[in-house]
Amino acid sequence: MAQEPISGPDARTERRAVRSCDPEGLAASADVARFRELYRGYLPTVYRYAYARTGGRQDAEDVTALVFERAWISFARYRDTGAARAWLFTIARRALADHYRRRAPIAAPLSDTLRDATPGPEAIALQTAEIRRMQRLVGALGPAQREVIALRFFAELPYAEIARVLGKRESAVKMLAYRALEEIRRRDPDAAS
Repeated sequence: MAQEPISGPDARTERRAVRSCDPEGLAASADVARFRELYRGYLPTVYRYAYARTGGRQDAEDVTALVFERAWISFARYRDTGAARAWLFTIARRALADHYRRRAPIAAPLSDTLRDATPGPEAIALQTAEIRRMQRLVGALGPAQREVIALRFFAELPYAEIARVLGKRESAVKMLAYRALEEIRRRDPDAAS
């Protein structure tokens, strides 16, 4: 049985490395495979985080692409000394900072991420009111609290990884999240439900 041909730039790198018995080429092909795995595993999570922070599909796609471009460029220097997810979200956080430097910050509309697939007109009206209420509550938080809420509830990172991303102690991150949620509950007791 004939072997199925491999195509694409990654496959060419791998074939070239094997043909030439070049140790650097073999390492590069291993890096391509590891990065491909990283990309496939974290693309949805990085995108959701970028979307929550930017509020728009186009901006989120641009930031996500920038994150993985920067990750690829620095991947050869990355050493598995910590969680890859924390490393990637540190890059994402910096890419978002660069994004905000270029543009004025925009409140993230949660409507696209929370929308039911087939809502009726009444459901849409209720949902819109709830989203506006939550946007107002989260928007009233300080920048550090908003960041922790986005990483925790949109990117679904555990507190230990949020701490690595923000360069803070885990206990400080938990306290920020606790205070943010308490502030939301204080401002709107209905938000606790």
